[in-house]
Amino acid sequence: MQGNGTELTKYTAAGPADLPQDSFPLTRELHAETITTSSREAQIRIIGLDICRSVAILATMFSHALFAGGAQPYYALDHAGLIWLRYFLQLSPPIFIILFGSVLEIVYRPRIEAGQKLQTTARLLTRAAQCYLLYLVTLLAMLAAGLGSPAYMLRCALFFGATPYGDILKFYTLALAFAPALIWLRDRGGFVTLGAVSIVIHLLHPLITRLAVPETSAADAYLSPVIGFLIGGGEIVTGGPSFLHGMTFVIWGMMIGRAVIVLTRASSSRREIMQAACSMGALLLVSGAVLLAFWNFDAPFNTVRDLSNLTYRNINHPIYFAFGLFGTLLAVFVCLILYDVFRVKFGLSLTFAGKTSLFTFSFGNALLYLAPALTLSLTGSWIYTFALFFLVCLQSYAFNWLQTARGNWLATRFQALIVQINSAVSWLPRQVAAPYAGLLGWR
Repeated sequence: MQGNGTELTKYTAAGPADLPQDSFPLTRELHAETITTSSREAQIRIIGLDICRSVAILATMFSHALFAGGAQPYYALDHAGLIWLRYFLQLSPPIFIILFGSVLEIVYRPRIEAGQKLQTTARLLTRAAQCYLLYLVTLLAMLAAGLGSPAYMLRCALFFGATPYGDILKFYTLALAFAPALIWLRDRGGFVTLGAVSIVIHLLHPLITRLAVPETSAADAYLSPVIGFLIGGGEIVTGGPSFLHGMTFVIWGMMIGRAVIVLTRASSSRREIMQAACSMGALLLVSGAVLLAFWNFDAPFNTVRDLSNLTYRNINHPIYFAFGLFGTLLAVFVCLILYDVFRVKFGLSLTFAGKTSLFTFSFGNALLYLAPALTLSLTGSWIYTFALFFLVCLQSYAFNWLQTARGNWLATRFQALIVQINSAVSWLPRQVAAPYAGLLGWR
């Protein structure tokens, strides 16, 4: 499996390995990277994770199209049908973030263990730079659509503002830049330490929410979005969860990634399999217990509503993270059983979304920003919503074809252009990688 990142491939250091040259990594799925080793047995395709991630991306984009197409405003905020739809759509961001953590454990950490420390650090920093540039694409689209002033777009570019759809790219920029340090912490402290830190972060939720700049301060408009984005304090803004809270999703994703490695490795002992199964069972039980602890049983539908309308997400409430972890565990292992155990073929065509996830998030949201706001009937708004969603999918499908087609003049020119762009983008990350790796003690 070389080159096109079609499936997520687990790397194991069964022999000497060379990192493949990314011919056009800006166009690749961020997570589904591959390694070529001297042993074909060292590669295990994990299709279920690709399917799960792809569905999560499409669900996120449909959620955005629902608002951009005008269907959502027709319904009262307490309309049961829309609430239940958005309730399940809100699982998609946690799934995507948690699977990012899984890929750090499945793909990147083994590379570091195999001695590719500097190369892997540079690769992750390059991904961070690419992600930031794609975030700027969404800001330019907002500016072109008249959805913000040049001054506010500049503030957003400096992380002093928030956007309706694209802030997940801002989160990934920092998460990718921090990823080498997180892997280092995982190796030094293990999952027990990281897990404890993630729990403490959520236990401190009442205190963190009180950290805010006074509204009477001239700095409020500039610093409050920064505080909200970084640690979840200050005023409620769109685009949650905060970076601090979101990294707990990443940590839990690394735990899931370790379990996936054990459960898909033919050489795993019965003891290792039992430990992995017990750890996943414990995560499921704990997240379920937190859900029950915070659920409003006097008015249970109110909890469903607040999970669906971003109330809990934007204030980084522990119930949102329990909801995300519980749903992700179910989704991941259902997909693994269906696609990696029973080899189900249905839905495999959706993996184009997983392979172009960053493009979909950036150019897909740019398309939605630029889409004209139409005054339509309820039926018309739903037709417009699905039309926009179809265009987002078509755009990403075409992009995936351009990055993988062989023997086509247009695709060849496109791929050559991306090589040039990537060479320019990766220059600074390569310079920063050495001192960064040195700070972590990676020589």
